[in-house]
Amino acid sequence: MRTGIATRAILPIATLIVFSLMVVGLYLERQQRDVIVAEIVARLEAESSLLSRDVSAAVLQGDAWAREAGKRAQARVTVIASDGRVLADSEEPSGQMENHAKRPEVVAALATGNGHSLRFSRTVHRDLLYFARAIPQHDGGLLVLRLAVPMQQVIQGFSQFRREFLLGAVISLALSVSIAYLWIRRVTYPLRQMVGFTKSVAQGELHRRLPVRSRDELGELAGALNVMASDLDATLRRLEAEGQRIRAIMESMAEGLLVIDGRGRITLVNPAAEGLLGLEKELALGQTPLEAVRSHELDDLLRASAQKDGPVSAEITLVYPHRRILAGTAVAIRDASGAKQGTVLALRDVTQLKRLEEARMEFVVNVSHELRTPLTAIRGYTETLLDHGLDEREEARKFLEIIHRHAERLGRLLNELLDLSNIELERTPLAIRPISMGDVARQAFAMLLPQAERKSIHLVAVVPDELPAVIADRDRLVQILVNLIDNAVKYTPDGGKVTVGAALLPPGGPGDSEQTGGAPTGLRPADRRIQIVVEDTGIGISEKDLPRITERFYRVDKARSREMGGTGLGLAIVKHLVQAHNGSLTIESQLGKGTRVRVVLPAGPSSQPSTG
Repeated sequence: MRTGIATRAILPIATLIVFSLMVVGLYLERQQRDVIVAEIVARLEAESSLLSRDVSAAVLQGDAWAREAGKRAQARVTVIASDGRVLADSEEPSGQMENHAKRPEVVAALATGNGHSLRFSRTVHRDLLYFARAIPQHDGGLLVLRLAVPMQQVIQGFSQFRREFLLGAVISLALSVSIAYLWIRRVTYPLRQMVGFTKSVAQGELHRRLPVRSRDELGELAGALNVMASDLDATLRRLEAEGQRIRAIMESMAEGLLVIDGRGRITLVNPAAEGLLGLEKELALGQTPLEAVRSHELDDLLRASAQKDGPVSAEITLVYPHRRILAGTAVAIRDASGAKQGTVLALRDVTQLKRLEEARMEFVVNVSHELRTPLTAIRGYTETLLDHGLDEREEARKFLEIIHRHAERLGRLLNELLDLSNIELERTPLAIRPISMGDVARQAFAMLLPQAERKSIHLVAVVPDELPAVIADRDRLVQILVNLIDNAVKYTPDGGKVTVGAALLPPGGPGDSEQTGGAPTGLRPADRRIQIVVEDTGIGISEKDLPRITERFYRVDKARSREMGGTGLGLAIVKHLVQAHNGSLTIESQLGKGTRVRVVLPAGPSSQPSTG
């Protein structure tokens, strides 16, 4: 239970007042008691003076005289000889009473003439106030006349004083506590205002101010709190502006940024770092980098930065959520004394750069290999011809045909490389217009019919007459179909079938993104789309080769592809031409069951296309 300043202040004040009243009361009670005892002693002294005139009769009459005297004096009367023997007593048989020579009041009376004491009587078993007077006798001896009254008379004497004092003390305590409480409330009211003010400032209400009502310490404190709130408001506004600027910079950074404190815990993650590392900011904050990312390469980089004053760089390979290569730079944050206070880690995704480097190197290797084979053949047969090979005309003709075939292959390879380069660099102009899909299919079939007939392959076209026009470049669309049908014929066994079909897709149907082996590239489709399908009954493509089938110079069976005259660039050209038409490409295949290539292109509004 919470107690306030007023309660905690009232308790000691009330305690102090009660203690003071108790001390004063005890002192006054003692004084009043002494006064009452003195009054009773004076009365007993007066009574003893009256009784002392015939006290000698007590020697003869004994207890009877004492009882009569006790009635007159309204006190217990005892006559004691100088040797302590009790000669008469008004309440007890004197003959049975013990010697009183050592009673304090008797000793004092024999010594000074008068004596009194307040003590417990063992004879009558109660507290009594005694007064004793020594009375000389005619024979020169002394008799002690002692009068005693019960303590009740003394108590009755100051009980009234005690009641009146307690009533006054209670009233005084109540008034004092009330006045003290009102005064404390007046003092604590500004403090309560200050408490409310500090709570509101802590909650962000920095516009509030305290009223300054006095020039004392409380007024100075209120003024100081107002100045503090103003300074805090200005500081927070400045920090908020700087924080917004820093957040904007961090969130717009393409590089990932992590800040690790001196305890090795992540305290800041920008959105780029979340994407690069696959983190959730709320979960990552407070974790160690190793807990959040689980990369020992990253942990080693941070450890290395702690040992050096400057930046430390390293490549970090991540496999989750997908494989990435990051270039990381870590810098230790140190204070003026050189002690490490944390680490700043900057991360940059170099996966694509590494892939491009690998692709460039692979491209150079592939081009060199593709050029070396025909050049080696041409050089070998040329050297044979020069070395007496011209003497035999039949053999020379055979060698020249081989040289011619390889030269044609070199020409095709160079032409396709040039086409692919121009398409990738968007240097190939496209005459985009509505094209009849039926005309394009017939033209492609006409170009490849002799090749198909040599292998007894049946070419089938399924293109509805009412099919809308395809929005494309006619020559490039023919090139796409020729490459796809050529591949289908090459890799379909004798007696097989190649089917070319086309259909209008409903809105929201398949083909919204380019795919190769089920991997989308995210191209934006047109509102109306036509799907062109080239399907064969050939040897098919394995699942592991599908994702790479459209790469330059990629062959499933390199030796067989070269025997068939392939350059390894056909599907790469098809892919880039489809992309240039804002279309999508999907290749599906199973070993031994054939291949299905699906091209989706924008459709025109009319079914009466140009025949070009």
